[in-house]
Amino acid sequence: MIDSQTASPTWLWLLALSGAIACSGGEPGPADSTDDGGIDDVTSGGTTAAGVGGTDPLSAGGTTASGGNLAAVGGSPDGSGGDSISAGGGSMDSGGGPPATGGSSDGSGGAVSGSGGQEDLGDPAAPEGVIPNEAYPEDKVNVPKDNWQSGLVSDTLETGHHNQPSIINGYLQITGNSLFAMYDISDPSSPQKLSAVRSPNGGCDSCGEAEGHQIGFAKYGNKFYTATIQGHGIDLWDITDVRNPVWVSEVVVNGINYGDFTEAVWGVAWQGSVIFIGGTNTGVHVVDASDPENPELIGKITNLGGVSAGPVFPVGNTLVVTTPKSNAGVATVDVSDPSKPVLLSSVTPPEESYIGWFYGHHAYLLNPIRVYDVLTNPTSIQLVSGNRPGGYFEYMSFQDGYMFAGRIRPEPGATKIDVSDLSNFKFESDIYGRRNLQENDDQFTVAVGNLLIMSDDQLSPGTGLYAGTVIAVHDNEPDTTPPRVDSVGPKDGATGQAVTSRVGISFTDNVELATVDSRSFIVRPVGGTAMAGTYGVSMSVLHFDPDGDFDPATTYEVVLPAGGVKDYVGNGIAEEFVSTFTTK
Repeated sequence: MIDSQTASPTWLWLLALSGAIACSGGEPGPADSTDDGGIDDVTSGGTTAAGVGGTDPLSAGGTTASGGNLAAVGGSPDGSGGDSISAGGGSMDSGGGPPATGGSSDGSGGAVSGSGGQEDLGDPAAPEGVIPNEAYPEDKVNVPKDNWQSGLVSDTLETGHHNQPSIINGYLQITGNSLFAMYDISDPSSPQKLSAVRSPNGGCDSCGEAEGHQIGFAKYGNKFYTATIQGHGIDLWDITDVRNPVWVSEVVVNGINYGDFTEAVWGVAWQGSVIFIGGTNTGVHVVDASDPENPELIGKITNLGGVSAGPVFPVGNTLVVTTPKSNAGVATVDVSDPSKPVLLSSVTPPEESYIGWFYGHHAYLLNPIRVYDVLTNPTSIQLVSGNRPGGYFEYMSFQDGYMFAGRIRPEPGATKIDVSDLSNFKFESDIYGRRNLQENDDQFTVAVGNLLIMSDDQLSPGTGLYAGTVIAVHDNEPDTTPPRVDSVGPKDGATGQAVTSRVGISFTDNVELATVDSRSFIVRPVGGTAMAGTYGVSMSVLHFDPDGDFDPATTYEVVLPAGGVKDYVGNGIAEEFVSTFTTK
């Protein structure tokens, strides 16, 4: 335990209620403490052309160019027999022999495995669980309000306090007030609960707010971890066995005490071996999680230009900070040295926001919907003008150019909005929540293929129950759209990058961390061997943190082979992606 001291009618239905919502969908938290957290006692612990020379390492069939093989076909990593960017090595179909027939381990005529042909890299990384992606009748979509039941696929998953749902390793993780549950949704009409755990740090619905507004995931080798929010900071869990999640450790942050929009954690992002915590009025806290069993607070930034720290989104060396409710603002922070975060830019609009989020290279604020370009130039955040729908929304998620904006009582569910044209957002459809309950919001969402998972954290005074989670349909056709790379950090061609950099890639869809390893997310010196490291994901942002620092004055390439990184339902990126950066 570490103690830090240091103008559809739908859009207009509830504008008048925007001032009536007193907390984040759950019950009110305790009164604010006069302790603002103090000052952290920081512990000391804490370009080559795309496709040249190879076939896709995950698909031994088709070549992406001509010559050698991207995965060391016919050659060694150092190029002495033809490497990933060399035209020297031949494939198994053209000059390379079968495995173990004529190559040496030093690459003097064969692959690393000592063959004249392709190194056996094993099966592509894939999730353990199965996520459905099936066609549904047309009457499941755009259902009339009085026939809302026909748009739902599942019954209610528990009558519990649920916040942001997520997908990890092919399973559904539902977080709540210091708790989470894992579900098998391979049959969405009958989801099966696999496990449910609660924070050992006094987690209870009556303790106050400790809501899972944002969830972090990491992959260390073959182990999966999740970081969840609790009343005094965060918990780290080993979720490799989804039927038996194991509590690993906690990070206690001074000044966090079961608050609501102050004295609370609203954001957590696991960027490889580094975790960023959005601690509302206490600022952003940085955790060294290279050993998840012994995490250490190594840095903090409280001066965010007037921005309260809610959900946080690292993309390489830039951290995007958005606000919790009853605040408004966006900040960008240089985290190239995670222990010494530096404010780059901030904006504080006059209108309050319910919550912020990130998608593509933009930060979003709700009520009214506002969009800010935060990655084109992180030192100068820019408001993006355009036509935005009116109405009152809470929380949001994204998929393939669509926003799913959560709604609240008495109109539960979500509104699907086409945001592919930033100058002109367009209403797509309403996905209704459970209208037979006395009070529920169903406002936390995640799109999983053509399904929409909706969770609720509102306690009904009439029933004394929460509404839990339900699965609905947002499109009758299966999802066949591959994720695309929107942004990369460090930027392609960037120079002078810190040796302590991490690599981040922002996609157009949420990605499945189980499909990520050194074959699908390759970071290496140009022409060299893929580096070992840890991986993380924050919805649509994928992270890589190398084991150790990068070498100075060295150019690195980031390669994502076609078909490697996949979305929740198995759509792989359609084209190989390559970018480079050079360290100082």
